[in-house]
Amino acid sequence: MLAVFDLDGTLLDGDSTALWLWDRARRSVPRFLATLLAAPIAVPMVLAPRTRRAGASILLWIATVGLDERALRESCADFAARFQAGALPLRWRGQGVRTLDAHFAGGDEVVVVTAAPTVLAQALIAPLDRPIVVLGTSLKRRAGGWVADVHCRHQRKCQALAEAGHGQRWAYAYTDSLDDLPLLRGADAPMIVGCGKAAKRRLGRARLPNGRASAW
Repeated sequence: MLAVFDLDGTLLDGDSTALWLWDRARRSVPRFLATLLAAPIAVPMVLAPRTRRAGASILLWIATVGLDERALRESCADFAARFQAGALPLRWRGQGVRTLDAHFAGGDEVVVVTAAPTVLAQALIAPLDRPIVVLGTSLKRRAGGWVADVHCRHQRKCQALAEAGHGQRWAYAYTDSLDDLPLLRGADAPMIVGCGKAAKRRLGRARLPNGRASAW
């Protein structure tokens, strides 16, 4: 059986992409100033589903301009190493990792499908040393930097699973966000996770007859 997990807010207790972008911005005065100038426009765009990809691409380009593919991967690997060392305000959710292991123990296949860039998500997940397939947002070069190509969110997560050979339905889905409703609706056992009361409120809004909520 297939168990599908979101990453940020589900397996991780924060937004890995936002933290990585800010980490890159704060290390460079020009990037920092450019981020501050762009933020009043880009951040509201990120918050709105229709403009999220464009807003994220603005901040992504500022953080990565000047990086070739090798340097991009090295940046993600360095970020992941500092995350593993506990040097960043980002942690694995204990219940999330335990749930992963329970699925592996039961012989299930596990896929993480995330709006985070695939290259970043893979770097973060690799040290877990588990056979996890990662599907995320693809990036492309644009004017010397990197921007989002295919943004892996909402219905696109289901399309990514189908394109990877996992069909239209899966046994389990875990996420903290109602932006993942298509993912939840495709699962036989959908689970909304988070702090107890918030997860239950989201479950009520989702109106999933087979859904459950869990405090992670």
